[in-house]
Amino acid sequence: MRLAIASPVRRDMKRQKTLALLRAIASALVGGSLFWLAGLPMPWLLGSIVGTAGLTMAGIDARVPRIARDLVLIVLGLMIGATLEPAILSNVIRWPLSLLGVIIYVILVTASQYLFFRRVGGYDAPTAYFSAAPGGFMAMTVIGGEYGGAERVIALMHAVRVVLVVFAIVIGYHLVVGAPAEDASHYVALSAISPGHLLLLGVVGAAGALVSRLLRLPGGFMLGPLIVMGLVQVSGLVHVSVPSGPILVAEVVLGSSIGAQFAGTTWAELRRGFLLSLISTMAMLALSAIFGLAVGFLTGLPLAALFLAYSPGGMSGISLIALALHIEPAFVTLHNMLRVLIILIAGPALFRLRSRRDD
Repeated sequence: MRLAIASPVRRDMKRQKTLALLRAIASALVGGSLFWLAGLPMPWLLGSIVGTAGLTMAGIDARVPRIARDLVLIVLGLMIGATLEPAILSNVIRWPLSLLGVIIYVILVTASQYLFFRRVGGYDAPTAYFSAAPGGFMAMTVIGGEYGGAERVIALMHAVRVVLVVFAIVIGYHLVVGAPAEDASHYVALSAISPGHLLLLGVVGAAGALVSRLLRLPGGFMLGPLIVMGLVQVSGLVHVSVPSGPILVAEVVLGSSIGAQFAGTTWAELRRGFLLSLISTMAMLALSAIFGLAVGFLTGLPLAALFLAYSPGGMSGISLIALALHIEPAFVTLHNMLRVLIILIAGPALFRLRSRRDD
């Protein structure tokens, strides 16, 4: 009897999730199409964010299931890992200084934005701290709530910041540099992939997903496949090509996921949150530019890659931008991973220390 009752409930939940996904994809495609017709850069990412955000703020359920996002992250990890090659090892010697810069950047950004949200935003200490720390959206919201912060405010600050960073970087890059040149060195057409090659990609992706799960790596299921694919490529034993088509799917799904984070947000909350987050994000990006220029001067590393490496956006979003614009995606992802790890590991400890000092 219990099974008979539970079965229709499960079917109805599955139906609701399917409808929500279809609405999210539809709104993303509409937004992406409008941005494409307007000639805007990366239209399927930016348009998907706007389209899905508009729908969710209107009170319509347009959530993207976790499994869809996880599958896209696995593909994204494979595509970034495919950009690695043995020659990249010659550049690794210049990375320690830029990685050290990430540590200093995190400290300065978190401290300055904590003071901003405390004194200008008027938030309590935990809300201000976890709104300021440029870590993962979900992680900062959950951990901040555990320490007494206002989860809704923290979530809104991070959601707005992620959107602003994506728009600022993509549009700014196109205004300064222009459209990226096509790069076919690491990717091939989907039609050129043999069944055996697809099977190899599936094995690498599954092994990478298992690594992500066992090691609990930040960035969901993206880093594990990136690491495994990178090791395969750098070893030089076999060259694995990745089809280029899935990058558009990744833009639509990730854009929809970002837009769906605004579910339940009122326009009044968005206006205040947008203003505070705009000021905070511009300050963070200014620090990103300063660090990029300084480290670039000392190491000779490309400025565009350094700016993305120090950008305070979501790791998957920044990695996707680096991949789409052909800006050292492996380098950028490694630095963003370090930023998130520092905040996840040291963030709560630093907040406890700060709280005891204030007491």
